[in-house]
Amino acid sequence: MAERHEEKYLIDYRQYAMLKANAMKVLTPDSHGNRGSYVITSLYYDDLMDTALLEKQDGLARHTKFRLRTYDGREDLIKLERKVKEGTLTQKQTATITKEQLPLLGVQTEMFAGQAFDLATQMVAGGLRPSITVRYKRDAFFYEGTDLRLTFDTDLEVLPATQQALFDAGAAGIPVLDKNTVIMEIKYGKYVPDFIRLLTAVPSRQLSVSKYALCREKIV
Repeated sequence: MAERHEEKYLIDYRQYAMLKANAMKVLTPDSHGNRGSYVITSLYYDDLMDTALLEKQDGLARHTKFRLRTYDGREDLIKLERKVKEGTLTQKQTATITKEQLPLLGVQTEMFAGQAFDLATQMVAGGLRPSITVRYKRDAFFYEGTDLRLTFDTDLEVLPATQQALFDAGAAGIPVLDKNTVIMEIKYGKYVPDFIRLLTAVPSRQLSVSKYALCREKIV
């Protein structure tokens, strides 16, 4: 599985606008979307005991989540992911699947191959089922020649826990954070260059709660 560190911070919209403008001067926008801006929709899976949610809420050092993810609602790019996090260190196992395979997740594994088969098998064994859909807008940048990424997430929303919600750009969601709150993430392998620390040095609060937990708590 791919391994990296992820640091999350809550900043306000004024800080976001300033940091995004500075990032555009020294970093490269992500190739997805329009100049690095796109909408991410994730359908999270959990078991009947809400193990993934409780692992986070109980403060366990290591917690695991399974999710489906689309970008701008595209039907030709669907990611199935297993994400394991311990502190700031994350490991991610990812496979690309088709829309036709979606109804089979958590039910059977015969129509999957490679990494997708491994992930689908774990989902069946764990009794996982759709739990919640999370949607937000992302501005993403990377530092050329490194694995460092800087992202800003706005308009975090909750949607019904359906696979169709992954593709319905017009579906109304329930806001989770106020419009003035932005989630900034710094993602890297071994270290963060000093100039990135200087670029992102604004008053902020480190976020220890995942978007999944924030959204689940919103609808409880």
